[in-house]
Parts: sequence; C-alpha cells; structure tokens
Amino acid sequence: MTEVIHMNDFFFHTYDSILKKLAKEKVYKEQKDELDELEKKFPIINIFCEGKAVTAGATREDMEAIQKYMELKFEMQNHIEREHYFRGYRDCILFIVGH
Repeated sequence: MTEVIHMNDFFFHTYDSILKKLAKEKVYKEQKDELDELEKKFPIINIFCEGKAVTAGATREDMEAIQKYMELKFEMQNHIEREHYFRGYRDCILFIVGH
C-alpha cells in the first residue's frame, strides 16, 4: 500500500513544529516579546501592517518603532528559514530511509 503524502499538510506541520521549537529558544522568544511590546506601545505598527500609509501624523519615534519592528520581523524570519534549511536535509534522509 502506498502512503499518500499531502504536501500542504506536510509544510503546515513542518512550519508549525519549527515555530514551536523556536518559541523555546531564548533569542527568538526575546524578539517575539519585543515585537509584542512595540505593538502595544505604538498602535501605528498595526496600521502599517494592514498596508495603510502611516507617514501622515507619524512622529519620529513612531517611525523608529516601525523600523525596529521590521528589523525584528526580518531577524525572526531568518531563524525560521535557517530551521527550514537544516530540517530539509534531515527530513529528506528520514524519507529515503523510511521507504
């Protein structure tokens, strides 16, 4: 009997397991906490994330907060992509050995 692999399910579970693993790591957790703090302190970040223009009426502090937010998001995405990269080799080997 051949096992049916649903790639969407596989990628969802892979991404989910990576996020769970990263949530336990100190650096990633600190970055997530800092993101949450920025969102609370600067509601303009949510407006920015919705794709709306934020330059009108934004203070210098608001713009710096948005910049810091985006830097943190980029760093966190790098963690996720690095985990995908290293996990890919392991999953490939497990798939080959398992079949």
